[in-house]
Amino acid sequence: MKKSTKYLRITINILLMVFIIVFFLWILPGIIVYFMPFVVAGIIALIANPLVRFMEKKVRIKRRIGSVMLIILVIALVVTVLYFLAYNLIIQLLGFIQAAPEIWESTINAIRGFANELRSYLNRLPLPVQEWSDTILDNASVNISEWLTKTTALTTVAQESSERGSNIAYTVVNIIMGILASYFFLAEKDYVTGLLEKYLPERFLRRWELVFDTLKNAVGGYFLAQLKIMVVVYIELFVGLLILKVKYSFLIAFLIALLDFLPFFGTGAVMIPWAVIRLIEQDYSMFVGLLIVWALGQALRQLIQPKLLGDSVGLEPLPTLFFLYIGFRMGGAFGLIIAVPLGMVLINLYKAGVFSNFKYSLILLFRGIEKMRRFSPEELRLEGIDPDDAQKNIRK
Repeated sequence: MKKSTKYLRITINILLMVFIIVFFLWILPGIIVYFMPFVVAGIIALIANPLVRFMEKKVRIKRRIGSVMLIILVIALVVTVLYFLAYNLIIQLLGFIQAAPEIWESTINAIRGFANELRSYLNRLPLPVQEWSDTILDNASVNISEWLTKTTALTTVAQESSERGSNIAYTVVNIIMGILASYFFLAEKDYVTGLLEKYLPERFLRRWELVFDTLKNAVGGYFLAQLKIMVVVYIELFVGLLILKVKYSFLIAFLIALLDFLPFFGTGAVMIPWAVIRLIEQDYSMFVGLLIVWALGQALRQLIQPKLLGDSVGLEPLPTLFFLYIGFRMGGAFGLIIAVPLGMVLINLYKAGVFSNFKYSLILLFRGIEKMRRFSPEELRLEGIDPDDAQKNIRK
């Protein structure tokens, strides 16, 4: 292989990988958002296609008719579930927003009362300790006040947003387009598949099948397992908060269960501070009850998590932490959610050899750089340098 040809291929492989990274990180998300109805329709079609195939072969219903029936059934089911969830969530959310100022004021008063009691106790200590403790308490008071102010501002924004509403026409158009696209993706699946196989290269199709199988097995298994765990945690939280007679238990349990979906957060991010606030307010029964609900949830999660996840993750702790950090830096909370499954996909694709050309290009490039930067003894002698001097110095 000629050097010029070799380094040209290395450059092409590296530039191609750079383009792929830029495309998937910055270009593809915008495309997905722009064509969101078709993306959702494609996902619905992938999920519903096995049922349509079953109806076509076993029940002898034509694919077009089966597609219509299944889409109507799915829409009716989704609308019913969403109506029930949305109705209860909106009712409790509106009540929570109205009660938020009173809740914040009660919390601030409880914290101030606790701080005053603590300050009166600390006043009995030596003067240097008093000054140090006063500084800490003042800083803590400022930080808590700022946090509560921001939270109240967010509540106000949420209230104003709920009053403004959304663009109904835009939403209706998206829903209609999604329904139509779902039908055509299901009814014309063979036509769409044949069209792709006709015009796309065979190598690209093989890679796509590998990516799709990896996404379906790894990502699908991961998200399905996490969804089941989240549902179980939500039911436990809802029942526990209901027993404790907590207002808006349906909404609060739902929000905490959503937070539990995020890696490394869990229900303790809300339940433990909540219990501490109740302890400050001297509501000892609620303090103990919240801790019991949290502990039961943790025990239940640890019991069912190994059985549900199984081998769907397959990542060591250090790579998992690395992917979570990258996901958080690039996408915030959403990045945390998709970091682990995307990491699984990347590792499986690497094991399948998808990145082999890029890896070999880097190896050849580094070897070429290493070889180029070293001088041979003949080149050194031509420049009047004795190559044996370095060896003599090393021996000394």
